[in-house]
Amino acid sequence: MDVTADDRLRSVVLFGAAAAALVVGGWWWHSAAPSSTPAAAVPPTAAPSAERSVSTPLERLIAAEEPEARITARMDPDTGEVIRVESSPRTVIDLETGSIVDIEGDPALLFRSGDLPSFNETVWREQREIAAGQEVTRQANDSGARYLLQYRCTRPGTLALTSDEAKINGQLRIDCDGTIANAEVLPFGGPFRLSLSAGDRPIDIQAQLVVLPG
Repeated sequence: MDVTADDRLRSVVLFGAAAAALVVGGWWWHSAAPSSTPAAAVPPTAAPSAERSVSTPLERLIAAEEPEARITARMDPDTGEVIRVESSPRTVIDLETGSIVDIEGDPALLFRSGDLPSFNETVWREQREIAAGQEVTRQANDSGARYLLQYRCTRPGTLALTSDEAKINGQLRIDCDGTIANAEVLPFGGPFRLSLSAGDRPIDIQAQLVVLPG
């Protein structure tokens, strides 16, 4: 065999070996490469509802109240229905004047002692000393409104309350220990009078008649 034939044979063998190496190398790279199969999709987590459903009678009752309101509720154990509700008393304030516009609940639980509070609509206000056995009388005209009388006295003694052409739903006699008394005044229609009198000792009084929304 001549030199040219040997060279051709050697070239063919080398080319075949190189091709085989490329084929084997390509197979290894394909096997070693990370799988491109997409991962299983994770279902999205549902966002919490912005508004919580109100389902029970008690939840509906609480949702209807003011955020800071305090309530006492009694429920029927068999049906779950609310059968009695008691809300804590509170005042409604005029933000411009700082005066009380309305009272919700028993005023005796809101005003116990100290100076009388300021109301937005005050018919009259009295602050003075009353001599023993004397009285102070104030008159007002009935406008069909809702009237609240507040009164208190200090110094040892008692204060008596009487009315003319009106009914008083409240204490008609109090001790002068500084406690604020509250009474609803129900006029009969037209002008009416309220009188405050001292017992057998002089006393210092504070009293006011105020108008509340009907």
